[in-house]
Amino acid sequence: MLPPNVVNRIAAGECVERPASVVKELVENALDAGAGRVEVVIEDGGRALIQISDDGCGMSAEDLRLCVEPHATSKIREDRDLFQIHTMGFRGEALPSIGSISRLRITTRPPGQDVGHWLEVDAGQINGPTPCAAAPGTLIEVRDLFYCVPARRKFLRTNQTEVGHIGEQLARIALPHPHIGFSLRHDKRLMHDLPAIPPIDASDETPRDEDPRWMRIRDFFGPELAETLLPVTRESPDLRITGFVAPPKESRGSSKWEYVFVNGRYVRDRFVSHAIKEAYRSLIDPGRYPVAFLFLTVDPAAVDVNVHPTKIEVRWRDSNLVHGQTLAALRDKFLRTNLDRGLSLQRAESNEHASAARQAMVEFFTRAEPRPASESYAHSRPPPHAPSAPIAPPSGRQHEPVENATAGRARAEAWPETTAPADPQNQWNATTPGRAAPAPTDDIQNWTTPRALQIHDAYIVAETPDGLMIIDQHALHERIMYETLRARVSHGPLESQRLLIPDIVPVAAERIAVLETHADALARLGIELTAAGPQSVAIQAFPSFLERVNRVAFVRDLLDLLSEQGARPEPDTLLHDLLDMMACKAAIKAGDPLSAGEITSLLEQRETAERSSNCPHGRPTTLRMTIAELERQFKRR
Repeated sequence: MLPPNVVNRIAAGECVERPASVVKELVENALDAGAGRVEVVIEDGGRALIQISDDGCGMSAEDLRLCVEPHATSKIREDRDLFQIHTMGFRGEALPSIGSISRLRITTRPPGQDVGHWLEVDAGQINGPTPCAAAPGTLIEVRDLFYCVPARRKFLRTNQTEVGHIGEQLARIALPHPHIGFSLRHDKRLMHDLPAIPPIDASDETPRDEDPRWMRIRDFFGPELAETLLPVTRESPDLRITGFVAPPKESRGSSKWEYVFVNGRYVRDRFVSHAIKEAYRSLIDPGRYPVAFLFLTVDPAAVDVNVHPTKIEVRWRDSNLVHGQTLAALRDKFLRTNLDRGLSLQRAESNEHASAARQAMVEFFTRAEPRPASESYAHSRPPPHAPSAPIAPPSGRQHEPVENATAGRARAEAWPETTAPADPQNQWNATTPGRAAPAPTDDIQNWTTPRALQIHDAYIVAETPDGLMIIDQHALHERIMYETLRARVSHGPLESQRLLIPDIVPVAAERIAVLETHADALARLGIELTAAGPQSVAIQAFPSFLERVNRVAFVRDLLDLLSEQGARPEPDTLLHDLLDMMACKAAIKAGDPLSAGEITSLLEQRETAERSSNCPHGRPTTLRMTIAELERQFKRR
């Protein structure tokens, strides 16, 4: 049998990875002791000193002696208590493990007693307890961490890194417990001072700024982030989800901004993380991560927290319920929220699209005469009695095989069949071969809202009640096409056209194998492909709305996409990728001139399309600028 001190050091290897691990264990103990305020003091990044003081219930001399013994805890008493855990800690490993790899001193006094006691543990050797004067509560000092395990001490990082980990652990504990005050000092410098916030009886109608958890987020991370957060609430008989999420434009480059708490305990859970990822799908770039603070409240019997030494993972009785409710809570919030991004000219140069939009906007507003676009744009909506006619492809341009394919049928599906008014008093026409452009009218006050125009055959500038918005025509139409296709697929396969003579597509032999694997997905999209040889595929049927797309090039790209999905891709992910690809091919492109009717229809459909603020890839479709911001740019205020 191994000596007890060796056992404790082995346990320390599981739950004490670095100074931040010590802070986590000791602060959680302070919370279980009923503390109203916890103060953390560290020196030399936690190597020299970690000091935790609280005003909790303290310990008697007898309990003080037992608390440094392995698996000594008062938080559970029998086997069934493990399935009804209401405390932060319960294993009884933290204090003996810490005492085996450091110089540990505990000073404690229950509020109802006149005398306190202290106890020391030096690399596993216990001294005490001894009576002493002490303030009510408990003071724990951990000095020279890992001094007797030099191999572990060498793996510690710089002070800055270790302090960063300690701050992160404090955030994970402080955010779900705003009614407790916390402070953190490093080398006598105050880093955080979080006052206790009185609890309130919060409900769905509680304003965000009055929620104690939002106040704690603001105090810890600053008002700049807190002001962007959107409140989220969803409740079912078995699960309550509350919290805050940031709009897609506030996405970050690290996944550390995903904070999930279950009954006040920070956890990393793959079901909740997947739900958050799905909710933000197509709203942020694939390489970016959302900002979310979610608080899940569930019956302790419905979740097992005893599956990881550091209690950072949980196991659900009904994981599908947790995933579904989390996804629904975030999606409902996004559908009810305007997620358009504001236009910031100071940062526009760092983004190619925004930079082009800025230049085009400045040119438009600073010219004495409006510059003709390569096609017409509207001063007013087409009258409701305008004659119907098919919308033709953009004039003056040849359709390129795939990338510049602008399907007439796709337009007809996405836009109403209307034509722009030909009245020169209401429309400026661009100069095209064989046609002269009439002079523009000066009576711009006769415009009816929304006034809109196309610039550089790529962007649409439209008036809003408080300013203007700039729309990326390809990104917006791609979103509209994606939502249209998604809705159609949910009711059955897409309409397709069988080919009288199948197209033959030469492909690599390994690409043919994916046809059988993904046959069901292809059938839902109206695509029928069959093997026509060892290295060729025959296109038997093709979606009708993609009639102008180069079928051979499209199928090559499609097979490449399917081959990257693996043998068992997630159905929702696969469907999203396929519809995204089809929408991108069918949507209008940058460089396609639009008629007045097309611009009007595009703006109208923007108001009804879900998630119209972002394309399926996550890029923004719309940038907004208020009149006040515009006036500042022109030095009018």
